[in-house]
Amino acid sequence: MEQKSVNYICSLTPLRGIASLLVVLFHYDIWLMLRGFPRLINTKYSSIIANGYLWVDFFFILSGFVICHVYGKKLENRTRTVIKKYLWARFTRLYPLHVFIMVLFLLQTIVLFSLFPEYAEVKWQWTRTSPDFFIHLFFLQTTGIIDRPVWNVGSWSIAAEWWTYIFAIALIPLLNKGKNIRSVISVLLALAGFVFITSQNPKFKLDEFYGLGTLRCVFGFTIGIGVYQAYKALKNKETIWSKDWLFYKMVLCSLAVMHFNVYDVIVIPFFAAFILCASLNKGLPFKLLNSKPLLFLGNISYSIYLIHLFWIYLWVMWLDVYFIPKNPEIILGVSYRIFWLVLLFAVIISSSYLTYKYVEILVQKKLRK
Repeated sequence: MEQKSVNYICSLTPLRGIASLLVVLFHYDIWLMLRGFPRLINTKYSSIIANGYLWVDFFFILSGFVICHVYGKKLENRTRTVIKKYLWARFTRLYPLHVFIMVLFLLQTIVLFSLFPEYAEVKWQWTRTSPDFFIHLFFLQTTGIIDRPVWNVGSWSIAAEWWTYIFAIALIPLLNKGKNIRSVISVLLALAGFVFITSQNPKFKLDEFYGLGTLRCVFGFTIGIGVYQAYKALKNKETIWSKDWLFYKMVLCSLAVMHFNVYDVIVIPFFAAFILCASLNKGLPFKLLNSKPLLFLGNISYSIYLIHLFWIYLWVMWLDVYFIPKNPEIILGVSYRIFWLVLLFAVIISSSYLTYKYVEILVQKKLRK
């Protein structure tokens, strides 16, 4: 959780929880397809789940907004003490849980290769090498050293956030001026950066850019800083940005871009507008976002994001070793797919609560003393 002493914007926390569950849905859907099963939604009808990787960019924009809000004033005075406290706060937020989850993946790998060595060598060997483990452990997977999905794949975005936090020491004081021209130029340059990233993909997608992950995060983070400048200018005014209908419209526009599989970069401005609306709204969306279930999901969202692939990979291993060999001719109906999804959600949320309480928060508090 972010520091609450700086006018805590409570509506933003639940957005993290919602986005994290949508990423879980995306990864579950991908693995259904990779194992030859029908997807949750056929992309002929909708790409709203298939484009779920874009919620990572939503995280990046939200992160830029929140970090600028919490640390903007502090980073204006960039003394060694201020920078040290800032980096230690971010490190203790990210690293303890990351290490714990990497240990879980290591134990999973040891058990897998001990019990099912032939299967493990064929299906998992290339994703679980020792050098890649240490590259991931030290947040180096977005530095260009590797560019492939290995170990805890989702942690690439956490590594990207860490390096972006370091860049933010210079970026936030430069852009947190409340000047319209500077904000507009920085946002346009960041959008151009997103266009550049998609140009490196034959399908012009933002997906699967591990080596360019830090750049992708910096661009989203920069847009988040720009959105925060708009928030500062509008927070004490009555404008359409605080209206319920505009909040709903930005949500629907974001989902529509993903549903119709429109060029990925188009969703970025809608994400930015969605976050701005959520930060300013005090109507029904505010009440819904601040309901206890959504606040709970928001608080444990980091744990959800880091641990979910551990359970999804365990489910895939069970499919490969037991379910598919025992049911080679089965036509997987909707009931199976929904049952597995509900079960995974239950396990992921339950375990995330435990890691949030006993690893993420507990270790963070001890380290920050």
